[in-house]
Amino acid sequence: MNLDWLDAFLIFGAFKVVEIMGLGLLVHLQLGLTRVANFGVVGFWGLGLYAFGVAYLKVDWPFGDVYQFLICAAIATIVAAAAGLVVGWLISDLDDDGTLVGTLGFATIVVILATTQQGLTGGALGLGGLGFPYDFGRVKTHEFTWLLITTAVVVLIFVYAWRVHRTPHGRLLIAVGANEALARSLGKSATAARLRMMMVTSGAMGLLGAMHGVMVRSLEINSLDVSVTLAALAALILGGTARVFGAVVGVLLTVALFDIVIQFYIPIPDGWNTQALPVAREAVFGAAIVLMLIFRPQGLLGQMRRPALMRRLHGDW
Repeated sequence: MNLDWLDAFLIFGAFKVVEIMGLGLLVHLQLGLTRVANFGVVGFWGLGLYAFGVAYLKVDWPFGDVYQFLICAAIATIVAAAAGLVVGWLISDLDDDGTLVGTLGFATIVVILATTQQGLTGGALGLGGLGFPYDFGRVKTHEFTWLLITTAVVVLIFVYAWRVHRTPHGRLLIAVGANEALARSLGKSATAARLRMMMVTSGAMGLLGAMHGVMVRSLEINSLDVSVTLAALAALILGGTARVFGAVVGVLLTVALFDIVIQFYIPIPDGWNTQALPVAREAVFGAAIVLMLIFRPQGLLGQMRRPALMRRLHGDW
């Protein structure tokens, strides 16, 4: 495959867009459906990243690269899902403020463990040695192929999120998020519904973290930055937390704008890409969250179209 026409930095920029889009879709399922305000996205994502990296580098697997990746990715997913289940149980009785603090505290714990457990994680220096589960010769071909694989995973997440809205379980989640007291009065287990969704979405975040590790081919403590959570939340809030396409539209207007359009197609002074631009990126994302919550809290796409959805599911009513 001749990819000489494609810039390697553009491939990584597109990967970041796809990755944040996947995280935004998962946050939509948590926040948009069940009203779980998860401010620790980077914690579950980072736990998957480090669980994958440690399993990949520290265990002498008697398998080839493909099977080694699949097993380590499964470990990352399971570990993140288990963490989501535990954290979800711990915050189940908390209000929105408590949930924000609890999930943020979890992310902080993950960062501290990744920094201090040098024997496993490499600490602040990190670990190298991760690789792609295939060998096509050229690095650019490897990265482009991984971008396509990650895109396929995010498409599956999108389809799952789209289908959840149209299932009995999804309607239960919507009911719990809209009026938990009413759902409980009807005999529905709000806590169990939220825990199941928290477990599934956290596991998927861990899988995306593992895929990020393959793309960058290392474990770096700098990856566990609040910018991951901020980018996913800013994109979702901008597009609309209640709509499946909210994360897609939001990521295109935020992450794609900064990480592709501005970085690669707008002439900016030398040094800005590593200094001024990241700071401006976070400032704009933070300002976008504040302004949207003040002036259009439902996001650009608005609220969920429940009457139209009910007519499609059950006919005229």
